[in-house]
Amino acid sequence: MPVTDVPTALNHGFENIPVPSRYTLGLDLGKMSDYSALAIAEERPERTDLLLGKALLVPYWADDPGYDLRWLQRWPLRTPYQTIAADVAKRVAALVAVPRAEVQLYVDGTGVGTAVIEILQQQEAIRLLYPRMKTITITAGREVTRVTEGWHVAKGELVSVAQVALQRGKLNVAPALPEARTLRDELTTFEVTLTEAANATFNHRDGKHDDLVLATALSLWGARQRPAPSYQWNYRR
Repeated sequence: MPVTDVPTALNHGFENIPVPSRYTLGLDLGKMSDYSALAIAEERPERTDLLLGKALLVPYWADDPGYDLRWLQRWPLRTPYQTIAADVAKRVAALVAVPRAEVQLYVDGTGVGTAVIEILQQQEAIRLLYPRMKTITITAGREVTRVTEGWHVAKGELVSVAQVALQRGKLNVAPALPEARTLRDELTTFEVTLTEAANATFNHRDGKHDDLVLATALSLWGARQRPAPSYQWNYRR
């Protein structure tokens, strides 16, 4: 059965074949006196093959992938949750419409209560994501625990994923992206403190915010939680 990669196929007349992508949205919901922020990370396959005899498009996902930060947004203080939900729903709807895209949403529900999560779920585009919408409760210590509605994740675990990805060149943050410089500033102002129990705690310095860091960390951590899919697509559709 003839097998070729997508770039080679494009050179031989197979135009307009969308390459699969995986989009993970991270939404940090602040209280009314705190900022809320949204980050969208994209992962593309290490390579994509065409099985010409069966007209199948087969992506191969890297074990240690890199990510492009495609969107970064911070809402003004005291923005109503209904407005945030509507804005996120628009982003979700646009991504779901991308051919051969996988989309999932990780939401920080720490401290805002189930009522705010329900506001999000009232948006049709977000409701249709279920079960690919997960609620994250950020905790102290080092533990990561799976619960019915999502996960309990230590703050240090979340933040370290973003910091390590940036340091290793696994996170591409375009300088022209809105809030890109603010994100880098937030990442560099996080401090690590060891508790008496030898647990590492991550906190931003006084007067600094961490909403963009947490939104980005949620998107990257969430992207790492699902196994590489074995999806195949008919490229003629």
